Amino acid sequence: MKRSIHRILTTHAGSLPRPDDLTHMMWDLLDNKNVDQKALNARIKTAVKEVVDRQRQAGVDIISDGEMSKVGFSNYAMQRYTGFGGLTQFAATDIGNFPTIIKKLFVTDEGGQHIVMRCIEGPIKLKDPRAVLQDIENFKAALGGGDPDDAFIPAVTPGQMLFNFPNKYYKTDDEYLEAAANALRYEYEQIIKAGFNLQLDAPDLPMRAHCWTADVGAADMKKYVPQSIEAMNHAIKGLPSNKIRLHLCWGNYAGPHHHDIELSKIIKPVLKINADFIYFEAANPRHEHEWEVWKETRIPDDKVLIPGAIDTLTNHVEHPRLVAQRLEQYAAIVGKERIIGGTDCGFGTFVGWSGTDPEIAWLKLQALAEGARIASKTLWKKAARPSAKPTARKKVRARKVSSRKASNGKRPTAKKATKKQVVRKVSKKSRRR
Repeated sequence: MKRSIHRILTTHAGSLPRPDDLTHMMWDLLDNKNVDQKALNARIKTAVKEVVDRQRQAGVDIISDGEMSKVGFSNYAMQRYTGFGGLTQFAATDIGNFPTIIKKLFVTDEGGQHIVMRCIEGPIKLKDPRAVLQDIENFKAALGGGDPDDAFIPAVTPGQMLFNFPNKYYKTDDEYLEAAANALRYEYEQIIKAGFNLQLDAPDLPMRAHCWTADVGAADMKKYVPQSIEAMNHAIKGLPSNKIRLHLCWGNYAGPHHHDIELSKIIKPVLKINADFIYFEAANPRHEHEWEVWKETRIPDDKVLIPGAIDTLTNHVEHPRLVAQRLEQYAAIVGKERIIGGTDCGFGTFVGWSGTDPEIAWLKLQALAEGARIASKTLWKKAARPSAKPTARKKVRARKVSSRKASNGKRPTAKKATKKQVVRKVSKKSRRR
C-alpha cells in the first residue's frame, strides 16, 4: 500500500452505508426469506460502482468496495465457510447496566435486530471459494482500470471469528484459531494476488477485555492478544507485509465504553503483527488521548500508522482544521510519510446498522480529505522552508566583511569632504548663530 510521500493520504475502515434496497435484500437473506440471487448479485455490482464513485468524489485516496456484498464485516463468514450452528448472544460489560442503550442498539433498531452470530459446531472450512473472486471482479470493474494498489478489501481474522462465533467444536481455542487461519488464508491470498491491499479486521484485540459471545466471559488479555496475533501471522505467512493493514477498535457501537482496555496494555503484542500498516481509533472521546501512548512507544521503522481522525458514532461533522491537527499530531511522532488519515471504524459495520446517518458519513469523508490537504500544506511547507534569513545585524556585519574584502583586507578610509559639503556645513552653522 502506498505511503504519504508527497502528501497525507486518506482511507477509511472499509464498510460504507448500503443503498436502502440492497439493505432490505440482505435482511431478507438473514431472515431466510426467498431472495432472487441473480437480482441480488446484479444489485451488489451496481452498488459497488456507486460507492467507488462517491469515495472518489469525497476525495478519499485508498478506497474499498464498501463491503456491499457482505451482511457484516465479520458475520459474512457464515455464508462462505462451514462449521456454523446455533445462534449465540453478544455481551458487553459497559452497556450491561444500561438497558435503554441495549434496547436502542439491538431491539428497536432494525439493523441491530439483524446482527446474527452463530456458534462453531463443526470444522471450519472454505465453502464458497467463488465469493471473494466475485468481490474482486466487481471491484475491478468499478475501478475502471484504476490501480488496485489504491484500494483495499477487508477480511475477518481468526481471532475475530473466535470472538464472534464461540467454540463448541474444537478441543481448544488454539485448534480453533489454527483451523480458522488455514481456512481464511485462501481469501487473503486472492485479495493480494489481484493487486489489492488486505485489511485484517481484528476488533477482538481490544474488545475481548470487556466483550464476549455465549458465556465465555472476559479474556485474559495478556494471553489472548499474543494468541490472536500468532494466529493472524500464521494465516498471512509469506504474504507481503507492505500489502497488509491491521485494523483494531473497541467496538463500533454507541455505548459508554468506560470499560475499554487501555491501548498501552496491548500495543506491544499488536506491533508484532507481520503487517506494515496499523489502523486504530484516535478520534472518539474515549481514545483520542492515546496519541501519548504512541509517543512513548518504540514503533518499528517499517510500521505506518493510520489513526482515526473521524468519529463514526456521531453526526457531528468534524471541522477539517481539527482533522488536520489530529494528523499533524501523529506526524510529529513518526514523520509525515508514515501517516495515513482514516476513520475510527466503518460506517456500515453490519448491514443497515450505523451510528451515523448515511448521508452524513459522506460529509465526514469529505472533511477527512480536506483536513488531510490542510495538514499536508503545513507539513510539506515546513519541510521545504529554507534556513532562516540573516538578521539586520548579521546583514551589516556581512556588508562590512564585504567592504574589507574589496579593500584587500584593509579598513576603508573615510572619504574627504568636497568643497560643496564644506560650504553647506559652514552655512548651517551661520544660520544657527
